[in-house]
Amino acid sequence: MPYILIRGNLASYSHKFPWRVLVSGLRATDIEQLGRIPSGGYSDESTIAFLQHPCVILSALEVLGYSVVASSSTPVKQDYNEYMWTMRRDFPNQQFISETASVVDRDNISNVGREALATLNNKGDA
Repeated sequence: MPYILIRGNLASYSHKFPWRVLVSGLRATDIEQLGRIPSGGYSDESTIAFLQHPCVILSALEVLGYSVVASSSTPVKQDYNEYMWTMRRDFPNQQFISETASVVDRDNISNVGREALATLNNKGDA
């Protein structure tokens, strides 16, 4: 998966854990490489929480080859905004099915259906 989502805050979240950054979509190898950064565990099966400032996480992900392609923010409560970053990384040996290939496959499937229908019609004529 070439895209990941990062959600976090720049202001203090609480006194015990000032920052909480959620990262969704990482590969297992990326999670292992980020193992030295304190983690708050998993939020769900595809999201891991880090208890660090977002800049630490964004910088670590950049070292792993990700780059920010979009960002946004949303107010959660007074004087508290939550930010979201979308990051992307190209993976080696990544193969995508081209639009041409899918058209050819659809045509082949259609031809198989037509041939089966023609065979049934020929049996009915005999």
